[in-house]
Amino acid sequence: MSIDGNRVKLAIWDTAGQERFRTLTPSYYRGAQGVICVYDVTNRSTFERLGHWMTEVDTYSTKDEAVKMIVANKIDMPNRVVTRDEGLKFAKRHRTLFIEASAKTKEGVQLAFEELIEKIIQTPNLWENDRPAFRLGAQQAANASLCNC
Repeated sequence: MSIDGNRVKLAIWDTAGQERFRTLTPSYYRGAQGVICVYDVTNRSTFERLGHWMTEVDTYSTKDEAVKMIVANKIDMPNRVVTRDEGLKFAKRHRTLFIEASAKTKEGVQLAFEELIEKIIQTPNLWENDRPAFRLGAQQAANASLCNC
């Protein structure tokens, strides 16, 4: 991806909340500069599990300032049971970014990643002196950077 003229590379771990990945969970958060938790607006139980996921992020994240984002997915579906307002309130309580999206129609998907990366770029403690992750410096003149989120 290219964000604000910087070339960005993402490393994305998607477990879809599946139990079989639970033993690997701590390694997903180690060194992460950003975390996106997604819930399905047509399935209240996925929204109700967000608190668990936020606790897990806080427990296992090795970067105190890691950028967190909540994404409300499936906004294209007619049978919505979780309102935008509920999602916003949850995000505010947990001090996270919030966006609504549809993986099916792609609405909001690119924007979610762009917002997350922009916030990471605005948080120098996440990438300064961090060799394997986000770097600005030698290639900055060429508007190139590397980010593992």
